[in-house]
Amino acid sequence: MFGFARLLPFSLPAAAQASLRTVVPELPVPFGLNLKLPLGIKTSSALRTVSPWSAFVGPRVTQAIPHILRGAPVEGALLVAGEPVSAVSADPDFDIAKYLCCIVRQDAEHLCRSRGERVIVAAALTDYSDDGVGAAVRHWKLETPAERQAFLQSYTDRLFDAFLPPILNHGFAFEAHPQNTLLRVDASTGEVRGFAVRDFGGIKVHRPTFRASTGADIEMLPDSCTEAHTMDEVFDLAYHTLVQCQLHRLIRVLGLHYRGDGWAIVRCSFERRVPSDHPLRLAWYQATFELKCFVSMKLDGLYRHYTYHKVPNVLFYKNEDEGV
Repeated sequence: MFGFARLLPFSLPAAAQASLRTVVPELPVPFGLNLKLPLGIKTSSALRTVSPWSAFVGPRVTQAIPHILRGAPVEGALLVAGEPVSAVSADPDFDIAKYLCCIVRQDAEHLCRSRGERVIVAAALTDYSDDGVGAAVRHWKLETPAERQAFLQSYTDRLFDAFLPPILNHGFAFEAHPQNTLLRVDASTGEVRGFAVRDFGGIKVHRPTFRASTGADIEMLPDSCTEAHTMDEVFDLAYHTLVQCQLHRLIRVLGLHYRGDGWAIVRCSFERRVPSDHPLRLAWYQATFELKCFVSMKLDGLYRHYTYHKVPNVLFYKNEDEGV
């Protein structure tokens, strides 16, 4: 496929990350950068490589990070692991080019270490041990409903402080699902301080809004899925990643779903940050929401296309008797 490629006469050991295809080079002196490699791994319905769209947009988003974070009411709520460099194949067939692209990404742990913080992949918090206890419950010793509610309140407040301002201010949504999102905690006390985020391949940017608010732009290749043609696309990505993928799983692990108290905490935190007449509030407070059908998509072998099914909005869940 790539007849011009040469195998170089050296190798470098690297450690794996929870992020598929991303490795941490093992060097005597860590330099704070990771490598995302174009290894073909099929997860859900998509064969995961590194597309030219993702490799191209990464450094452009990195240059725009100061604009993206501008105007955030809580300073330091979000740290962004930038992608300063990428290599993009020049093959005009992107189905071939995606096997020869590479992204250099800042290491989130390295970014946080000087701040006295450590990072935890958000997805790890919702793992269960053999005895059925969730990782978040075990790690923070959340033995009572009140302790679990307090943890969820802290987590949700910091999550929304991190990811809602770029949406509200600039029409920019990170793909903040639990694998891309890292919880930042105090290295000494374990107190939740904020979040870090990585991976720009699935962001959504409404460029007219972004240009109007920042005076800057984020260049993209034609037909890139990162460009939102309406603000509703930005709102939908945020709902899917923050509410359905992240908070929904955490609420269930904390045992706060069936009584509805977990969702009451989320609604209260959201309403404190988003005015009642804002389009984001109207979008997230629809009676029903279209969710991705991952099993159907996998069976149909879909790539860059999606199947949706309309379901009641879980944000309005009250309790086991009343439902939504």
